[in-house]
Amino acid sequence: MSLMRWEPFQELRRMRDEMDRMFESVMPAPMGMVMSPPIDVFEKDGSIVVKANLPGIDKENIEVTATEDSISLKGEFKKEEKVEEKGFFRQERQYGRFFRTIPMPTAINPDQVKAGFKDGVLEITAPRSEAEKAKEKKVPVEA
Repeated sequence: MSLMRWEPFQELRRMRDEMDRMFESVMPAPMGMVMSPPIDVFEKDGSIVVKANLPGIDKENIEVTATEDSISLKGEFKKEEKVEEKGFFRQERQYGRFFRTIPMPTAINPDQVKAGFKDGVLEITAPRSEAEKAKEKKVPVEA
């Protein structure tokens, strides 16, 4: 188990994200505005991996920025076609801009972050910072 740097606002950000998800599930976002895409964050082979569902968006409309402690996603879902007739039975797909900042559970190296986009899933791989790795040291427990 490794020690993590204490972030005084991390718990507030987590609570805000949870509240946003709760309100999104009860009240869908108004047309023209998408709150934030759903994500998974996990560690694999010494890197932090973020996967975001972005179906129907072109990779040219996605912007990824990274700092030592967060990754931000920004983009826009564009409406594909304009329907002149008023024969809609249902219109649920959302269009508009989105922005989401994901706090990292450990320091990352922003210069080595890579992003790929395939089948509507954005996958970002962020190697842990060498300085963070150097801080970790297994300490033997003596009797």
